[in-house]
Amino acid sequence: MTALSDDRPAATGLGGSRWLEAVWEPEARLYVLSGGLEILDVCGEGDPRLVCADLGTATTNSAKIRVYKGGDLISQHNLGDSPSGLVGFYSENGEHESGALAVAAGSSVYVYKNMRPYFKYCLPPMEAHAEEREIWHRAGLEDDPNILVLTEDLETLLKEHGASVLSPRTLKLLGMESNLRPSFVEQYRRVPLTRPGVATTIATIRKDSWNNVASSYLLIGTESGQILVLDTRAFTVIDRLQLGWSPVALVGTGLWAKESRVVAVGRDGKLGAVKRGSASKLWSKLPAPAVSLSILPGEGAAVAVMDGSLWGFSKKGARLWKIQLPNIPLDLVGLPVPQRGLSLLAVSVARFGVRIYDGKHHVDTINTMEAVSAMKYGRMGQEERAMTMVTVGGGLNVRILKRTADFSTYVAPEMLPNFGSRFTIPKKTRLFVEQTIRERSEAVKIHDTFHRGLARLRLHTAKKAVDELTTNQDSGPSPVIIDASVLGLGPDYMIKICVTNVSDALSDTGLFIVCRGENADVKPRVLNLPLLPSTVPIPVIVKASPRSMISGKVKILCCKKGRVKPVALTSIILPAVEEEIQA
Repeated sequence: MTALSDDRPAATGLGGSRWLEAVWEPEARLYVLSGGLEILDVCGEGDPRLVCADLGTATTNSAKIRVYKGGDLISQHNLGDSPSGLVGFYSENGEHESGALAVAAGSSVYVYKNMRPYFKYCLPPMEAHAEEREIWHRAGLEDDPNILVLTEDLETLLKEHGASVLSPRTLKLLGMESNLRPSFVEQYRRVPLTRPGVATTIATIRKDSWNNVASSYLLIGTESGQILVLDTRAFTVIDRLQLGWSPVALVGTGLWAKESRVVAVGRDGKLGAVKRGSASKLWSKLPAPAVSLSILPGEGAAVAVMDGSLWGFSKKGARLWKIQLPNIPLDLVGLPVPQRGLSLLAVSVARFGVRIYDGKHHVDTINTMEAVSAMKYGRMGQEERAMTMVTVGGGLNVRILKRTADFSTYVAPEMLPNFGSRFTIPKKTRLFVEQTIRERSEAVKIHDTFHRGLARLRLHTAKKAVDELTTNQDSGPSPVIIDASVLGLGPDYMIKICVTNVSDALSDTGLFIVCRGENADVKPRVLNLPLLPSTVPIPVIVKASPRSMISGKVKILCCKKGRVKPVALTSIILPAVEEEIQA
């Protein structure tokens, strides 16, 4: 490994390095694009590691998943197709061992646990183009299809609509030599024509918790313009969000169990959001294709565009600001600094390193030897604030944000003093301002935390009230016992209930019998009891019938008016009904 000196001032004049050099491995030979990095505790040991979706070189053409601990490669796994993204997720709340990795590649999503293949989810197929399906249908009806006419019709369709709407069967036929086409057509002309579903991007959305280790759902963007919401426990589709365009980047905001939103950007520049149970809303039509997408404070979104601009949008789709970058952006990631109450953006710009923005204000620059093609910020190993970068030349670089880093490099014009002398801001005032900024940037999270605490308080109060109602009852042995037996062969049974007062005096008034059937119908369900003499069993008859061929269960409770707990109870099983045998 080679160390770099990062003490030189930034190109923008922002002096003083806020970053420490941790790893610089120029010969790592990693070729990663935006969305191809993840930092995840792959083994559940509390040691997050770097996971890379390596596309491979043009000569090898072999995509791999590589896992790094620090700057050392510890494992790698081959992929059958080029990955379109990878994300880490947890399937259980508060359980580090439930961490897993999901890789979208081609028409499948591969799930790894402990970096071992765990599950493969195949996307549902899409319907083929109507004209293409009609052409193959005609070929299947003919006894001797004309290969030349079939090929000409498919080539015309390819010129009109492009290769993205055609099936692999058609593309393979058009790429064959003429002497191989007749046998191929004869083999597949009567097979139903479908197009495999293709995963264009992948992301996660939290299920019901804001904790650091919280369960999530997978968001899979497809070529058909849908977003599949995949349960991470059963790996089944729980919802389909209709977007209307093919997404290339997704971010999920909020909690899926409450108010959530999925922000998506397409390869044609369409940027919008979609909520569960509602139609998608188009925010803006970008002037050029998008490079990457990131979250802003308040559930907004920032998007880097290939024309060299950086856009910020509110959660309702209103444009907040637009920045013109000095060159073409290559990647965009969020850079939260909760200790300072900040939520920054890191933008990789060709020939200008990585530029750090606080909203639309440029606050720092990370100088690199090469342009950075992919970035990821988060905890890596024992470091909480590590910026991992992969350069276009295949190098691996890790920087650590200093704990004393201060990004307050600009002052709003209206806040400038009217005098030239400088003054020291008191510590309490500075803490108050930082706390106010944090409350503004995380208002939704703080509001949700308050309501969760209020709900827990209400639940605790209700439990205490129920305990008081149920425990403050007469205690001691029950003066009444119940004995029950089943009479009959079915399917209609009679239940004989004998109620006996075992005390020396008459029983209390207001006693009654309640019958609760499980998979059984009981008539009558409630019976009033007379005064019970001492040691004399009082019989009561009720009728019961199982609702199906499975045996039923009847719970019999002796209750007293004005009392929550039953005086006595018992249960009885109804025999299963035997099927009638036809003579």
